[in-house]
Amino acid sequence: MIPDYPDLEPLCMEDLHALEEAYHAISPRTCDASPVNLHIWRDCQKPMLTRIHGNVCILLDSHAEPPYFLEPYGEQKLRETVRTCLEHIGLISRVQARTAVILPREEFEVGPQRDAFDYIYRVQALAELKGKSFDGKRNHIRRFARNCPDYEFRPLEAPHLHDAAELFEAWAAAREDGRSGTLASGALNHDCQRRALERAFQDYARLGLIGGALLVGGKMQGVIIASRGAGDTAIVHFSYANGGLPGIYQTLLWEACRRLFLPFTYLNLEEDMGIPGLRKTKLSWHPLRLEEKFRISLRALPPPDRRG
Repeated sequence: MIPDYPDLEPLCMEDLHALEEAYHAISPRTCDASPVNLHIWRDCQKPMLTRIHGNVCILLDSHAEPPYFLEPYGEQKLRETVRTCLEHIGLISRVQARTAVILPREEFEVGPQRDAFDYIYRVQALAELKGKSFDGKRNHIRRFARNCPDYEFRPLEAPHLHDAAELFEAWAAAREDGRSGTLASGALNHDCQRRALERAFQDYARLGLIGGALLVGGKMQGVIIASRGAGDTAIVHFSYANGGLPGIYQTLLWEACRRLFLPFTYLNLEEDMGIPGLRKTKLSWHPLRLEEKFRISLRALPPPDRRG
């Protein structure tokens, strides 16, 4: 049971139903507010739950940045709720534009968080790859198919999970050997990702996760795992592949959109965390839009007028 403020309790599996009800009631467009996302990353983000004026509020304490509240789940006395959160910790992060725009600027400082913007795509566009803008993607996919004519794409099932974990470790080792620096940055560090993947596998069916495996010669060489977000959006949480096979990442996402995600209208590939290579890759898929996010803090009061 989620307690009333000032009490806070760690997120546990038993809270997911209440969290999902509150989440779908407001249908946020961002990945951060997803109950599935919060659950699988909870070892890294340490989410704490409370209710303020009936709204569910989530405090995160990640190793990668100072503690902050997420945007409240709910709209009851929103200004007062936001103020209480800020008086508690000083920062609300990953706030949607539709919430940020209604907060009074004389009371709150509002600033964009470009590194946290979500990349939103039309599933149909990525499944079809029509037009000149996708020439490069189609060429990569054709190259992969020529080099790996026996490849298969299958729905991810329980027997595949061990192979998926091994693929992740191989992917992580290749990144470290390449000295890309990616694993050391924020939520992409190895330990956080490993723990999140373990939680996803442990609760795969209960969380309603959707996954696919790309096999070459019967061996898993790529994996993608997503969940149902708000409305008609799927959120991709993990995508790993053997980068030594040219075109595999393009093929993995294309096949997933054709075979897994067509029941959805939109696909959220989450944020780029300010990593230049990741930003370039996500932009190269021609997003429908970037879902803006903002940080909120209390505006400093002007000094008292001591004249006279």
